[in-house]
Amino acid sequence: MDPGTASIVGDPAPIRKNYLAKDYLADTWDFDLIGTVHLDGGFDPWNPVGETRFVQEIHEKSGFPNAIVGQVALDNPKAVELIEAHMAASPLLRGIRHIVAWHPDRRLSYVDRSNYLRDERWLRNFGKLADYALSFDAQVYPHQMEDLASIARTHTGTPIIVNQAGMPDGLITGDFSGWKAGMRTLSACHNVSVKISGFGMLKPKWTVKDVRPLIAELVDLFGPPRLMFASNFPVDKLFRSFKDIYHDYAECVHLLSEPEREAMFSRTAIKSYRPVLPDVIRK
Repeated sequence: MDPGTASIVGDPAPIRKNYLAKDYLADTWDFDLIGTVHLDGGFDPWNPVGETRFVQEIHEKSGFPNAIVGQVALDNPKAVELIEAHMAASPLLRGIRHIVAWHPDRRLSYVDRSNYLRDERWLRNFGKLADYALSFDAQVYPHQMEDLASIARTHTGTPIIVNQAGMPDGLITGDFSGWKAGMRTLSACHNVSVKISGFGMLKPKWTVKDVRPLIAELVDLFGPPRLMFASNFPVDKLFRSFKDIYHDYAECVHLLSEPEREAMFSRTAIKSYRPVLPDVIRK
């Protein structure tokens, strides 16, 4: 992101630098880290495959990350070529992401178009993901969830992972009705799971009190086997430490059984992203 570029997270200057495996390991030093998944950072939208090559090199040197989700704009006429190039660049590629999170409040929008999920070329290229056994990471706002559910019902063989807990903009407005309705619709699609992360982007000083009801709603709708916690680092490092975020996650689900907590903290992610885990797990 170029200096001066508007961002939902405010000023990203403190994290406008390479964030490598050694940095993530330093931030998680007191956790039993099994593996990590790299989601596209968008550092070069004109050469998204270059990012995948770069991350593959880091994996070869450090053993991390252990799976990759690459960036492909699915409205691009060359989207299929880009998918194949990502796959050629790394055997760790497990999925594709094209952020389509549009919001009527321009300060919250990631994109300028509101109709990606109804675009014929976009939908046609989405349909190709199943041919490559790839998942799709979906970053959308609540008002886009009905369209996403329609896609999920049409393409039942493609796993869809909803990012950032579905961007619950009620953390800003106080109205969660759209988010609840959208999540209820998505939960009926058995190929949809949810990644719980990114609360800081919408409410930088969030507390357990703020997010516990949201996490409880997701547990009721999807169940732990379709939920996973994620750090959203380094972005959420702008707001809180990894330790604080994960301790609050643990507080929100401490009444669940041990197998249910294990699903949300590791098993669902392992099933979803099929990481190549290191031979020696760091303690």
